[in-house]
Amino acid sequence: MTFIPPRVPVHLVSKVVSVIGDLDTFARLHRVQDKDTKKLVPFEPLPMQVKIFNAVNAGHNRILVCKARQVAATTGAKMVLHHQTYADQNEAMRAIVSMRDDSATALLDDPRRWLDDVPALLRRPIKTKARNRLVYADTGASLQSFTSRSTTGLRSFTPAAALISEAAFSPDLEETIAQADAAVGEGLLIVESTADNPADYFSKLVRDAPHNGWFLITMWWWEHPAYTSPDSEIPQDFNPTHGEIQLQQRYGLTRNQLHWRRKKSLSIGESKFRREYPGCLDDCFTQRAGGYFGDELLSDVAINDFQNKPYVEHEAPHPQDRYVMGVDLGGGVGGDYSVISVVSVGTHQPVYVERSNTVTPQQWAHRAIQVASRYNNAMILAESNGHGHAFLLEVNNCGYRNQWLSVKGKPWVTTLQSKLDAFSTLREALQLVRIMDRATHMELRSLTIMPGKVAPEAPKGAHDDCAVALALAYRCLRDVPSVARTASMGAEVRTRIDDLIDAARAKRIRSHSLPF
Repeated sequence: MTFIPPRVPVHLVSKVVSVIGDLDTFARLHRVQDKDTKKLVPFEPLPMQVKIFNAVNAGHNRILVCKARQVAATTGAKMVLHHQTYADQNEAMRAIVSMRDDSATALLDDPRRWLDDVPALLRRPIKTKARNRLVYADTGASLQSFTSRSTTGLRSFTPAAALISEAAFSPDLEETIAQADAAVGEGLLIVESTADNPADYFSKLVRDAPHNGWFLITMWWWEHPAYTSPDSEIPQDFNPTHGEIQLQQRYGLTRNQLHWRRKKSLSIGESKFRREYPGCLDDCFTQRAGGYFGDELLSDVAINDFQNKPYVEHEAPHPQDRYVMGVDLGGGVGGDYSVISVVSVGTHQPVYVERSNTVTPQQWAHRAIQVASRYNNAMILAESNGHGHAFLLEVNNCGYRNQWLSVKGKPWVTTLQSKLDAFSTLREALQLVRIMDRATHMELRSLTIMPGKVAPEAPKGAHDDCAVALALAYRCLRDVPSVARTASMGAEVRTRIDDLIDAARAKRIRSHSLPF
């Protein structure tokens, strides 16, 4: 039932119910601040806000919003909670969660102002109008703000609905969402953010939706009406590049949108533009500031998805080729992954990757031997410390002898120095790599040298197992004799990898303007 202020005359009740009961109609009673002029203007729902309203009206109670910057998603989500709080007859609380205390408090600025925006007939007495809390005197319904930096978060509260704003920048998003999910129960939970890191918890939620129970809403820069240049700003000699023409065809862009995009990307850089103003999901997770493997190494790589399988095979074994295998080990108890990564000696391209976090190191040894045997008895490099000790012991017990050994006849030991050696080798090899699975690609984009550290690391809650396995494979490849590399495949043999390399080379040539 919708709460109707007692002052509303009986003959107007049905009309007021139709206004308050409809989210879109109710929103239009209010004003919002214009981004450019900073003046208050009537609330006319923008495309992003319409998507959020539609998702709420459709009954979705777990809504995930991945968006470009400044598309008014936060305002739309706040309006949803403001509307629910206003219309609720019960003493129920709704929560807005942000990363910092000051930003959490600022998120209540609009709801505080909205109290006076409705017509006088619909205004309600306010019991509390504090910096982090709004409470209606007649029903006790409230809207409160919290910070995700709090150790307790929403544990002591039972909100009817919650909004987590700019979620990707939360110190521990997984814990924040777990607390909010338990607190709201079957109520509404909206998580919205621009992307931050290609392998953080937010990106995992986005990539796994809707299979993880979240209803995903996206908003790309070309959908926002403000991101376009007026005709007066476009010079007559403005001609789209080959890359811009491809974007125009892919998204149906106008000449005005192309000009706006070029101007903005020149201002902040192409890589930052793709992250801050994504045009698709892949753009959201291009690269993190300070990333170890830059976009210049990964942008031309073709991506193969796992497609709900535990492995990706880019290319079947070739009888004349030789192969190397890098293996990273997890415990097989649902945490870190065990990963097999196979690289061709002849083409220097990844050809096979498989991963699992439910297989023990001993069982993974059997699987690695199966894959290595199929790939012409590939040379295996796996660390000997940690879970690698049990893995190598089982490999030896099974009689598989084609293993990497140091010049002293010792297996690989992962140390800070050896880890840097493997990643440095992979960094050089990536200049030639033209195909990769999506999991490895995302992990490489996420690896960052943290302040005070010297080796790249995955962000908190993310994995680097695929990246490590690939690095070990290329470190193994480095020690394969050069004669084996050149003789492993005849010049007359052409593979799918060759076609991919040629296509990538042609793409780079076309992307450069002609000198005449």
